[in-house]
Amino acid sequence: MASQQQPSSKQSTWEKTKSESNKWFQKIGVPVNKLTNKLGAEAFWPSSLDQEADKAARILRSFCIDGFQAEQGGGKHGTEKKQHKSLDHIPPEVIRNARGLAIFTVMRMGLHWSGAGGSGIIVAKMPNGQWSPPSGILIHTLGWGFVAGADIYDCVCVINNDHGMEGFTRVRATLGGEISAAVGPLGGGSTVDSEVFKRQSPVWTYTKSKGLYLGVQIDGTVIVERTTENERFYHSEKIRNQQILGGQVQIPPGTCVQLWETLQAAEGAHHDPNLLPPAYQPTPGDRDVEPPRETSQREYDQFADPSERMDYKH
Repeated sequence: MASQQQPSSKQSTWEKTKSESNKWFQKIGVPVNKLTNKLGAEAFWPSSLDQEADKAARILRSFCIDGFQAEQGGGKHGTEKKQHKSLDHIPPEVIRNARGLAIFTVMRMGLHWSGAGGSGIIVAKMPNGQWSPPSGILIHTLGWGFVAGADIYDCVCVINNDHGMEGFTRVRATLGGEISAAVGPLGGGSTVDSEVFKRQSPVWTYTKSKGLYLGVQIDGTVIVERTTENERFYHSEKIRNQQILGGQVQIPPGTCVQLWETLQAAEGAHHDPNLLPPAYQPTPGDRDVEPPRETSQREYDQFADPSERMDYKH
């Protein structure tokens, strides 16, 4: 057993900071939940990292295990266009060979909305083959190819190589800018195997809304590191993405269990089915939302942590 040490002044300052942070979360909890209920959106407001991890587990399960609807064309002579919807999934080979995953939800809010477009996590595949602890991220969207009537999107970004991973470990990065991205392959077979090894894009993207796969490009998506929440969750000052994704932090006991099991299941590895999220549980992208109102904007601005806003200078 390690010997006990007297707390340093720095540690005392950090404990005070954590206490003040917890008080802040308690203070905004009720009004933020009120705002979320008004919008009809689950976890649009960036939540604590353990809650984000559980949300990510449900999203990943829906993409990789439960499956989603993907439109497929048909027609006997090429002129008769028929479409039917069948369940598809992200192949386990894609997850197994990934360098990392970014899993998040975004909401279409309109250009006047000053808050973050969404939130989620990043995990990395470490040299020992294990998945890293999650790092929190914020999402801001700049001109996606949105589909009419779809307001909340579930997204999985499969990071295929070190170049893609490097982009995601920055404080702020843009898909289609610093990070090249393309729509990822579905299903399985030789086509997927070939694409996995060719690594045609540093990042593959998968998006769906209301259970329907969209296959839209998400160029212009800005990904921002949640430095404040990462520090709070891991009880460590100035902890950064690179350290978290390198496995240099301790995960608080009892957290992120569903995420770990879902990651194992998604890549076809051994896992405990009893520790997975429930099958076919709705994800945020399955929700219907009302258009944002001016009062909702004022509430968001009133209670937003400055470090969680897109105009915050890190």
